[in-house]
Amino acid sequence: MRTCLQGFRAATSAAMLLLVAQAEATRLPSYSVDLGQTSVSGISSGGFMSVQLHLAHSALISGVGVLAGGPYACAGGSARRALEVCMTGGADAAASIELTRQAFHRGSIDDPANLADDKVWLFSGYNDGVVKQQTMDALYLYYGHLTEKGNVYYRDNLDAGHAQVTPDFGGHCAATGGSFINDCDYDAAGALLQHIYGRLEPTTSNRLSGVLFAFDQKEFVDGDPSHIGLSDSGYAYVPAACSNGTRCRVHVAFHGCQQNAEKIGDAFYRHAGYNEWADGNRIIVLYPQTVATHLGPFNPNACWDWWGYTDGDYATRRGQQITVVRAMLERLAGEGRAVEAAAAVGDVPGSPRDLTAIDSADDAVALAWTPVNGAGGYNVYRTAGADGAYTRLNPVPVSGASYADSGLVPETEYLYAVTSIGTAGESEPAGPVRAVTGPVAPPCDPYFTDNVTHTLQGRAYVLFGRTYANGSNDAMGWWNIFTENSLYRDGGGFRVGTCPAR
Repeated sequence: MRTCLQGFRAATSAAMLLLVAQAEATRLPSYSVDLGQTSVSGISSGGFMSVQLHLAHSALISGVGVLAGGPYACAGGSARRALEVCMTGGADAAASIELTRQAFHRGSIDDPANLADDKVWLFSGYNDGVVKQQTMDALYLYYGHLTEKGNVYYRDNLDAGHAQVTPDFGGHCAATGGSFINDCDYDAAGALLQHIYGRLEPTTSNRLSGVLFAFDQKEFVDGDPSHIGLSDSGYAYVPAACSNGTRCRVHVAFHGCQQNAEKIGDAFYRHAGYNEWADGNRIIVLYPQTVATHLGPFNPNACWDWWGYTDGDYATRRGQQITVVRAMLERLAGEGRAVEAAAAVGDVPGSPRDLTAIDSADDAVALAWTPVNGAGGYNVYRTAGADGAYTRLNPVPVSGASYADSGLVPETEYLYAVTSIGTAGESEPAGPVRAVTGPVAPPCDPYFTDNVTHTLQGRAYVLFGRTYANGSNDAMGWWNIFTENSLYRDGGGFRVGTCPAR
């Protein structure tokens, strides 16, 4: 049934894409936007780019989601370091923290102190053989140093490959390749948006209210966009409410390498999962687009610039791609931008509503609720049993309507309650809500690349032009740079395929 549904969806999407492609890219319009509620997320090179945009403009960005990315300025302007250190798990959180400090003192990025109340959502599948999980571990440590306790949630025990993960669209969850979008029965877009904004309601109808359209990226670039790795056109999803003057916010979604529209059509900007959550929650989704280039610059996989192929300022406010995206945000807000006024803090505000455990990892639980007018913050309480005493988790009031409880025991039940804080005390608690942590991921050491690289790095050998995995002798096809394989370490050798689930 799922195959049939996906076939119908793919045919429908192809027809819709044809309509979008046939229409000339329009000028990006302006809306009633509160830029102070802007958020960003991305996969792979888009994940690294999300971190760069977040740090460069932390006074503007309120939250970030990263799938298979890494710490700020990890590559240090070197493609070789990007390939041989950052992507292979050698990222150093302490080094990125120091580079962040230096960039701020040079005036290249906003004050990192802005990150103290920002929400951070991280994901790494244990079958990701492109950006190793140790790199995302370093990103978790990096953000943990810069923001308050409870703001960083990290999901790392799903068997996903290197991909944008969705609840019902794409390839096999553990696979890597194709459109790099996988059906993992897991809603990454919904989880990250709710961690950033608090409890949201998805649009369950088959028809969304808004419009998905191509817009002209050329007007934001001085010269040919391809000279800085950008396509002529980008895409945006605008809910009907935002077109009708309702105050809205913007989420920037960066695709990964080989995920630009020229390569995979509408698979990312239509099916990554953002539009369904944006539709009923006043969120405009901006999908900037890269382009594959081979001369000036050399970027054959249409990656976002996270190692310096455009200029030495690529990770700063002066970076050419970052400058273009910031200009797009300014256009969306227009001259009459709206700024969400903070409600006056009440004496004892009402209790939070819709408290939900939106996700759980093996050692963490993500909570979200609907923001309360007049609340000056929130307190989060936990107990490990129905008859146990609740303990407050947050040392300072929680800002924003979400909390990530970490350091938990795998496969264990917890109960949570949340209160609102006012000038005269706190509200009655909302809850309790039950959450159960998941199992620890099985040991896994995955690799995904071409057969030549596998051989050069000692995971395979060549015999009569064919490639075989060291140790298992599993057949891998012809020895060339065009044949790619997923391998995982099995004892002292390697096997073709993905890490077995526990």
